[in-house]
Amino acid sequence: MLKTHMNEVDHRSIPLRTLCTTATNAINELLTFSKAGVFDELTAMEYASYFQGAILVACQAYAVGVVSDINKIREAQGMSPLKKHILYNCMESISIKYSYVELINALANYFKHNEEWKLWPINSTTKILKYYGIYESTEFPMNFGIMQIIGESNDLRILCEVLETWKACEIRKLDER
Repeated sequence: MLKTHMNEVDHRSIPLRTLCTTATNAINELLTFSKAGVFDELTAMEYASYFQGAILVACQAYAVGVVSDINKIREAQGMSPLKKHILYNCMESISIKYSYVELINALANYFKHNEEWKLWPINSTTKILKYYGIYESTEFPMNFGIMQIIGESNDLRILCEVLETWKACEIRKLDER
């Protein structure tokens, strides 16, 4: 397919995939350490949560970049820009209320801000987390949330695939106009 606008090119994908590969390998090594008795599995999962959170923040940055790309293309086509929550809500299935992009964003926000929460707030982040079964009492919410998206796999690059597919879908919508 011939690109018609420079912002259609996905220049964020390779760096994000590289980060996801590195984090996947690090998490696998942590879990191996726990099996070898270097430390227990709970400690390994706690450490893994930091890698997962960092990846989710990188995914969030990717998503914000996609919103910027889409809006630049829209403006070049004479359309008004869309707010990120509208673009994030692109559904994988009509049977769900919140998209995986919204879940990625909520998990990243949770990772960045949960330690400053005295009480579980009532906001869009926690609404989305609750929709996916993540509550204040959920053990390892990063892992639980990621598993909602990628299933039983431990390959964080699947998060990249979700985001790349979302961007391609949004580009196709623009091309169809």
